[in-house]
Amino acid sequence: MKLASNSLPCGSFKKKLVDYFTLKFIINGFIISILLSLFIFLDILNLKYIANLSLISAIFGFYFLLKSSRQIWFWSGVFTGLFWFYWISFSLIYYNFAYLIPIEILGICLIYGFIFLAAGWLENIYIKATFLLFASYIAPFGFDWLNFELIFVDTFFIPSIYTLALVLISIVIAIKFNIYFGISLLICSLAINYNYKTEPKSLPFDISLISTNISQDKIWERSTKDKIIKNNLDMIDQAISDGSRIVVLPESAFPLFLDHSEILLSVLKQKSYQIAIVAGALGTNDNKIYNSAYLFDKGEIKRLDKLILVPFGEEIPLPNFIKNLINEIFFDSAVDYSHANSVSDYEIDGVKIRNAICYEATRDELFVDKPKFMIAITNNAWFAPSTQPNLQSKLLKLKAYKYKTTIYHSVNGSPSQMITP
Repeated sequence: MKLASNSLPCGSFKKKLVDYFTLKFIINGFIISILLSLFIFLDILNLKYIANLSLISAIFGFYFLLKSSRQIWFWSGVFTGLFWFYWISFSLIYYNFAYLIPIEILGICLIYGFIFLAAGWLENIYIKATFLLFASYIAPFGFDWLNFELIFVDTFFIPSIYTLALVLISIVIAIKFNIYFGISLLICSLAINYNYKTEPKSLPFDISLISTNISQDKIWERSTKDKIIKNNLDMIDQAISDGSRIVVLPESAFPLFLDHSEILLSVLKQKSYQIAIVAGALGTNDNKIYNSAYLFDKGEIKRLDKLILVPFGEEIPLPNFIKNLINEIFFDSAVDYSHANSVSDYEIDGVKIRNAICYEATRDELFVDKPKFMIAITNNAWFAPSTQPNLQSKLLKLKAYKYKTTIYHSVNGSPSQMITP
């Protein structure tokens, strides 16, 4: 006796798989992800109070997502991965693999699609809400920028996991028990988490934060190296004329191994008698390469190496046999960067400052002991033009509030900024 084809396990699986590609699920997931991502794109407008409007959209996004089926959760994850992290693929341009950008974006979308699907699989609203609360602790390959606490940054309300928890609890109550009670609790939750601004703490001396706008394809060209160095020295001289105590240049400001550039080291050392200089460059020792910040002050030189490396940018977070294969195919057999063993601090006129380089400035590990001041240097030209600087800025503001740290951020490829708690 033959069985009907739709009674076979294979047929059932195909039916369920096709069900995920139903247009209504895709559209609903797209709309929800728009609501959850709007705060990043509206930040580009740089309008006062715009973040408060995007917070409302995110709250609606949470509401619809928590009511949705696992199919919609999958597509919400796919499009959230797209809208939050599409820019990661842009770095492929500078390795001559631009044609792989669509494939990398698809991979990013699927990773977050399946993460969301896992959270929504049981269709239990409490599990779903818990996932949204602790999403930043689910970090594919160590990348933890999916953090829904960011929706409160630049709003009237405290950007913290506690505010997010109260909002999610209010939405769950509105869905499961009583919508009016849930809305009332939501309003009360936001009211008690109003962010009363305090007087920001700043360094007790003047600091010049340098912004540069050198495209990534020009930074490492030999023909432009001398011009870049001259421009950097001119900006240092201008900071001296302005009476600054310290001048900060971005990550990779000097596109070379500064340890080996004796003439340039000598020039910077001489200038450091007039002003302290922090600048990014490569470092090396024992055949290891480091992404470093260099401090020049009163004739002394200190190199501070990066602690947390960018996944797939500075290190391949995979077993060695896969890592070596990827480096051979995509990076011309280059080796991963090496890293420091602990956080790096230095002092200017007795004031302790935490050093941070790009990605690591958004990680909790860099804020051990809650430093009062941090100087971070970044090269965002890898991802220009995109919303990456906006998302990065939100993360830095979140960490500044959480750890009560004032962050001075010098950037290539987007505006530099001083970020206060």
